[in-house]
Amino acid sequence: MSMNAIPTICVVCGSCTAGAAYVPTMADEAVIVDKIGTIFLGGPPLVKAATGEIVTSEDLGGAMMHSSVSGCTDHFEADEESALETTRSIVATLNIEQYVLAPLYDSEDLLTLALYDSTEFPIYQILARIVDGSQFQEFKTLFGSTLITGFARVYGYLVGIVANNGALTSEASLKGAHFVELCCQRNIPLVFLQNTLPSPRPAYQ
Repeated sequence: MSMNAIPTICVVCGSCTAGAAYVPTMADEAVIVDKIGTIFLGGPPLVKAATGEIVTSEDLGGAMMHSSVSGCTDHFEADEESALETTRSIVATLNIEQYVLAPLYDSEDLLTLALYDSTEFPIYQILARIVDGSQFQEFKTLFGSTLITGFARVYGYLVGIVANNGALTSEASLKGAHFVELCCQRNIPLVFLQNTLPSPRPAYQ
């Protein structure tokens, strides 16, 4: 459906087993509910029968595992109500309408947040002073945490935010590639916030 510009959003509030496990992993964005949402081709009984290993549903394909380890799901929520709220926020990123809200924080704060000799780049605080209404819909919060990705609006225009928060890992690279692909499918422009600390040694001797 992505090839036909039809967005797909999956909310996992139960067990997705066997063929159903492909649905959330093939969706553009997937939300999973802690303790009740699971995704696996074969459950714990099948694993035990095949390998003799005893494993819980949570360890095999629970919400935390897929949100922080496999990256199959993009949004981790504590309950179904939060999952539905997140789904509404995802729909709001489908680039349908435009509206303008001023950031909740003064943009003048940016002068002190990004000091020249700072060793840390407070990305969330900086975003709160740039994007409309200080509202940022983060993508894959728990996966590849050294890269922050998500949707926001700037002067009413929907944009995708890509901001590095440390050294890029393989997980962060996969996360970034997935997010950029989503933005390309939806014709959403990208905003990159580059945080590169100065090297302790000069590039050229």
